[in-house]
Amino acid sequence: MDYEAFYKKLFGPVEEQLGLLDRSTLFALIGFDYGGPLNFSTIGAKKGGVFITYISCELAARENQKPSSAGRFELMCHCNDEGWVREILTRAGAMSLETRLDHLHTIDVSGVIEPEATLRGIVLEQFSTAKIDSEEYSVLRVHGVTAKELEFAMEKGSEALFEHLKKHGVYPKTEVGRRSTL
Repeated sequence: MDYEAFYKKLFGPVEEQLGLLDRSTLFALIGFDYGGPLNFSTIGAKKGGVFITYISCELAARENQKPSSAGRFELMCHCNDEGWVREILTRAGAMSLETRLDHLHTIDVSGVIEPEATLRGIVLEQFSTAKIDSEEYSVLRVHGVTAKELEFAMEKGSEALFEHLKKHGVYPKTEVGRRSTL
């Protein structure tokens, strides 16, 4: 597989909507296959902004990943904390090798984070799709949410939560440490 061509096609819709990927990639000393974090491409890291877009760049090419309804995928998050992204998206990436993750799914992460952390779950959203060599692939956006917001998504639906977060100026950013909007 020509990985450079594959990711250029997969990330093309992301770059069209959010801007060009930064030239450097965040690589881990210990690889994902050996228990380390995922590798990430970024958008906006060199600009010095508070929120950076992180996109995993090693999941969709894995044939053992359980595909979403739009095929195998990468995970993306707009966040103010690289450590949170590395921890949570790596765990979600590992889950994707064992169970199917998809658009509008909710995941309670309270069992793997610090007790004082305000973000207690994630909600997944289909961001983009790409057809590569007659197969469908996608990028799922990850939203960090508080316990009350996670409960809201499970009761009223993830789309209703996204509308609520938009009204409160939170969507699509994951701000680690923020207070709940509910």
